[in-house]
Amino acid sequence: MEPKPGKKNSVLDKMHDHFLHIAPQYCNLRTTDLGPMLFITNKLQDLPSIHAADIGCGAGRYSIKFVQHLGEKCHLFCLDNNREMLRHLKSHFMENRITNFTPIRSDSHKIPLQTDSLDCVMSFNAVHHFSLSDFLKESSRVLKNNGKLFVYTRLRDQNAKTIWGMHFPSFNKKEDRLYELDELKAAFEKDLNLNINSVKFFEHNRVYPLEKLVEQVKNHHYSTFKFYKKQEFKEALHKFVQNVLNHYDDLDKISWKDQNTLLVVENRQ
Repeated sequence: MEPKPGKKNSVLDKMHDHFLHIAPQYCNLRTTDLGPMLFITNKLQDLPSIHAADIGCGAGRYSIKFVQHLGEKCHLFCLDNNREMLRHLKSHFMENRITNFTPIRSDSHKIPLQTDSLDCVMSFNAVHHFSLSDFLKESSRVLKNNGKLFVYTRLRDQNAKTIWGMHFPSFNKKEDRLYELDELKAAFEKDLNLNINSVKFFEHNRVYPLEKLVEQVKNHHYSTFKFYKKQEFKEALHKFVQNVLNHYDDLDKISWKDQNTLLVVENRQ
């Protein structure tokens, strides 16, 4: 799954520019799934205090929910390598009068936190942007013994069942960064300290008007859209609209089911 060096640098630069541009409206464009967050906070709620990190936190959509659910007994380190995302995260937290967090500009392959210092590491819809082996190695290092790692992601086969995978031309082909479950399991098996405790599958009912879907596409709410050339993107959007018109009768209530996967992992030193 690792791209060649030249391609990797090109993709990373493109993604960095994408998230710089989208940061101001990111929380409004993307949907926050509460199911996995409730599951995670329920797993942690009996701990007297919690030190956690959200890796690839973006503008903090999931970070803020985590702190709101667990309250003052937790301190969350919010890590992202994009300064604009962190700036909006900080503003969002302060607007909600939440102070028990620390924003840190950092890559996922070098977490600037002490060894054996965290009860929990999380990543939401971001692991496909990481060097997976380096991320797992660093997560194992910073987690305490019996600490938990939660990786929430969309698998390649799940991506194909989204409204975009079904109806947006070449979306599945362009999005080649996602993993299949057996690939993720194989990566964990290489780290003797990280043991998959369970795998949870989530299904989310989505209902959007066509107008909102087109707005999301034009604003590149998925980074996948950055892989289209300008004319190719324009033609694909036109074809997407035609596909939706052909498959749905009520354009104000276009419905489908999104599927995601949560890996629940324990650190055993």
